[in-house]
Amino acid sequence: MTGLQTTPTPSIDPSLLLSFCPETSFAPGEVLRRKGQYYVDMYLLTDGEVEVALEPGSTSSPLIRARRGDPIGEIGFLTGVRATATVTARTPTRALAITDASWQNLEREHPGKAVELYRALAEVAEGRTSYNLQFTSETATAKRDAELDVVLCRSEQQLLEAQRIRYEIYCEELGRVSPFADHDRRVIADDLDRDGHVLLALEKGTPIATLRMNMARSGPLGPLEELYGMEQSPHHPAATGVCTKFIVKKQYRLGQVSFRLMATAIELAQQCEIKHCFIDCIPSLHPFYASLGFAKAGPAFLHRENGRSIPLMLDIERYARRITRLTGFVLR
Repeated sequence: MTGLQTTPTPSIDPSLLLSFCPETSFAPGEVLRRKGQYYVDMYLLTDGEVEVALEPGSTSSPLIRARRGDPIGEIGFLTGVRATATVTARTPTRALAITDASWQNLEREHPGKAVELYRALAEVAEGRTSYNLQFTSETATAKRDAELDVVLCRSEQQLLEAQRIRYEIYCEELGRVSPFADHDRRVIADDLDRDGHVLLALEKGTPIATLRMNMARSGPLGPLEELYGMEQSPHHPAATGVCTKFIVKKQYRLGQVSFRLMATAIELAQQCEIKHCFIDCIPSLHPFYASLGFAKAGPAFLHRENGRSIPLMLDIERYARRITRLTGFVLR
């Protein structure tokens, strides 16, 4: 294995975020980021030292050392891609946990500091690229463009693409009337987009499907909480979530896309420590969802966009492996 290399300067002054972000601790050997997983936050190191492994377990891939002032997971946090490296604490380590709420508070209360932080992140990313930390290398980009990929929407443009798919299917293909449709912009957007985690599936870079997950602890769910019978869950609201706007373009519905999106949503739910996930489906799809482990969660109701719908609940811990296995079978 090559020697341990130090990340290039410049680093970021943690004092920019001390009053906005909680600080968390990691013991030596504890993993801050695992390559290939989705995350909805990032870290800024305040003390200690971590190892960044681009190819965990490889004897030829360099290990990079990060210290106070170095961001961890900023590329995935800002762009929605999976973690590109595994990050492990070498020493007792502390870091500020940065979430969407942190960013919003900083931008609202101290816009000057927010600008300073954005610029500092750009400098760090440029320095890492020159140090062979290729977060978006030509090889990786070519591979993503040639295959089905799923990203977590982290920009207005990504979210807009998901909202356009909703409109295309609901309004144009199925001829449904949505109270949330904007016919001038050809999008469907509602209040759950604000706190939701929206997944977008792409084939060769073209958006083809989408799904949204909201955690009950992150914000109000409107009438869904009662319609889905979420209060019956012993994990509600701390560890429950809902999946809505599960939409796949017509020509892809019989392929792997639906399973990939579903498996990715389950993976994200596990990362967010969600125990019970709720969804609704039209009656004709009930047998399919039941075969995956979804149980009926309450009486049927009239959905404003889908018509008669059945609320369902999935025990994540019990059935996640079944869905993952099925997805692997479909993708082979």
